[in-house]
Amino acid sequence: MTDNSKNNGNLSLGKRHSKVISAMDRRLGPTENIYCFLDKLYCLNFVCFAEISGSLTLDRINEALHVVQQEQPLLRARLELMDDRYWFKPVKSKDFPLRAEVAAFKDWRKAIAAQLDTPFSGNAPLARFFLFGGRGKKSVAAMVFHHAIADGKSGANILLEILRRAGGEEMPMRYQRAHPSAQDLDLIKSKSPLLGSLQKLRYWLNQGKSALKFVKQLPGFDMRVRPSRDIHMIPFEVSAKTSSAILTACRAHGTTVHGALGAAQVLAINDEFETRAERNLALNSLADLRGVLTDNLTEFDLGLYVATLTTVHEIATEPDFWSLAIDIRAQLKGILQSGDGNLVHGVYSETRPFPPTKRGAQMLHAVTAMAPSASMLTNIGKVDALTLADGTQIDSVAFAVTGPTLHPICVTATTYANRMYVNVVYDRLKLTENQALRITKSIRRWLDYAAKG
Repeated sequence: MTDNSKNNGNLSLGKRHSKVISAMDRRLGPTENIYCFLDKLYCLNFVCFAEISGSLTLDRINEALHVVQQEQPLLRARLELMDDRYWFKPVKSKDFPLRAEVAAFKDWRKAIAAQLDTPFSGNAPLARFFLFGGRGKKSVAAMVFHHAIADGKSGANILLEILRRAGGEEMPMRYQRAHPSAQDLDLIKSKSPLLGSLQKLRYWLNQGKSALKFVKQLPGFDMRVRPSRDIHMIPFEVSAKTSSAILTACRAHGTTVHGALGAAQVLAINDEFETRAERNLALNSLADLRGVLTDNLTEFDLGLYVATLTTVHEIATEPDFWSLAIDIRAQLKGILQSGDGNLVHGVYSETRPFPPTKRGAQMLHAVTAMAPSASMLTNIGKVDALTLADGTQIDSVAFAVTGPTLHPICVTATTYANRMYVNVVYDRLKLTENQALRITKSIRRWLDYAAKG
């Protein structure tokens, strides 16, 4: 529900708003719950951040955080374990306010990487906000999320709304309903039983064929689950000219930018093998399901509405970049068009034998380890350039995520003001810095290749 009255970020929430502020009080969906289980073994946080030219005051940011917390039910929720299942339970924002923390501008990227491995207790709010710097001409605003309440796209949109409000833009409050989980909005549930069964069968037959392929793991990567992690991220930018050239080339070849990013990533992994040979390599892509879910979800709805889709690709001795980019797009499209790209609830049923304990998380991890080994790619696409109402300039928008410990690298990409901002995230206890830098260099080289058409 939307209130069309204007405000300047300093809105008083009175009785007339109490009926439209919905509360989140439900069991977590299977994907959300799995993230909570695995979070017991290793943090699955993600962070969205923006580089800023100009000055935003802490007071204005906290006013904006107050308003946005009222808009979003998941920012007013805590996690509670009930009957061996996690639940979102509502809290009052006055008791658990979302407030900004000021931190030093120096080494802000290192501080963000540390936040990726700093767990949430389960108490509200399941998000943290940081302002690195803020008094000088340059600063960085960052918002860290527990992954059970958000994905990269909605997280970036929430961050930008906070900055817009803090920058003086008059915006109506957008009260969001407390949506069900992605699994409860799954389109396959609205299909006829026969059609749904056939779609599921076709999906799992294809998955079975992929699972029968012997998929190679990255040489030098430590597959063991360690009790701690040392998360590091390597950032790089792709210029507006090169980004535009990549997009043009993708359209000419009948694929997408995600396909090109995936091809660059898979071939960078392939470059790590000592010998040239035919091999099968896998890729995990985070796919936004908003376009195929019911209930009229919008980009302003905070929540975990993505699915992890695994594709397996036959890499030739002399691999062809565009053939691989096309194959990535085709396989992802096929999974989504099969009727359901979010069948995790079919694997981990409501009666699954994994208790909500560390041991249960270890059991769940062992099951997920049976899937094809792969690196992870998540791309939230294009974000329009933004200048705030007070003249503050948003220079860049990016995000980073800690992937499951089975993945050697997680690549995140955002295109802002026609420039692509990429982060390669990895665990220095499992992959050496030299190898991570070499893989990053190889990804950049393949993207330069793509830009040439």
